[in-house]
Amino acid sequence: MDENEKVNEQNEQQVNNDGELKKQAAETLKETKEQMKNINFKEEAQKGKGLLSKLFGKPVETIKEIVDDNKNQFYKTALIIIIAWVVLILLSKIIDFIIYDYYKFNVLATIKLMLSPVLKILVMAIIIHVLNKDNKQSLTKSITTVSIAKIPVVISVVLGYLTYISSNIRYVTNPITSLLSVISTVLMFFVVKEMFKEEDNEKALKVFIKVEVIYYIAAFAFSFLGIAL
Repeated sequence: MDENEKVNEQNEQQVNNDGELKKQAAETLKETKEQMKNINFKEEAQKGKGLLSKLFGKPVETIKEIVDDNKNQFYKTALIIIIAWVVLILLSKIIDFIIYDYYKFNVLATIKLMLSPVLKILVMAIIIHVLNKDNKQSLTKSITTVSIAKIPVVISVVLGYLTYISSNIRYVTNPITSLLSVISTVLMFFVVKEMFKEEDNEKALKVFIKVEVIYYIAAFAFSFLGIAL
């Protein structure tokens, strides 16, 4: 195969990948709309409690169960996690505006803050989806698993509300927040390991590092828009 044929093959593959990603994006949007219409918050809250208990009790087994779930039953739970994260951020900015005289509510800045959790999950999910060529699954599955891995981060956002009671409580919450961030990163490693069906831990670690590097490159690009990933 000469150089021109290689270039043509690469271009064709890129076109196919772009087309497949657009198709997945359209299907994800459609499924998200359908799932949002049928969310039973009481039922999902009960499911979430059980998931949280399993996630911290048997994290590897739980991640594997979610990845192997062909019906993607936890997608609604993932959507609620994203919604809760966004609402928590919005609520904190409203509280800041109410209780702090110096704080000025900035609509654009608040919108960017609310977009941040959505993009954190979506960007990571897309990276996993695109790189995972040998074990291709739906984009919604990637979104579900990444959202579940971010549960500790959402918990740390909830803990942040305790500072409204007393600023000194940061001495307690900051170490816990750091620990929760580490737990989320470890969970993300197992998400990558299971999504890529990589049994070898060393190979899985290399894939995970690759995913993280691409993610932080994307985060750097979004920083120019004033959005933190």
